Amino acid sequence: MASIGILLTGGPFDSERWRTAYELGKAALGKGHEVSFFHYLDGALVPVDGQTFPDCSDTGLYDEMPTEKFQELIADGAEVICCGLCVDARGIDAPDDYPDGVEVGLLPDLADMIGDADRVISL
Repeated sequence: MASIGILLTGGPFDSERWRTAYELGKAALGKGHEVSFFHYLDGALVPVDGQTFPDCSDTGLYDEMPTEKFQELIADGAEVICCGLCVDARGIDAPDDYPDGVEVGLLPDLADMIGDADRVISL
């Protein structure tokens, strides 16, 4: 099977890129592919635990928060790495704000993901 890398730069509430990344990852894992995510720039905010968006919770898009969706992917075998510089710049306290399974890395980890992947998708 293939190895797929997904670079996610969009935040959880500024676009639906996170949802596209989630759906692509879910589909790829379902087909037996290896999936790795690198959350860069505002993408580092996507897996932050404890976020709420109550005004949109009944619309379907945010009936579950992005972090819950990415926790499903991690449970299914996806690798999720967030850029450490992006994490620091956004005031995220990684040990407290990220759920288990979300790793913090740096751009060499992104370079490794790109080098190891058969295909890379940037959102």
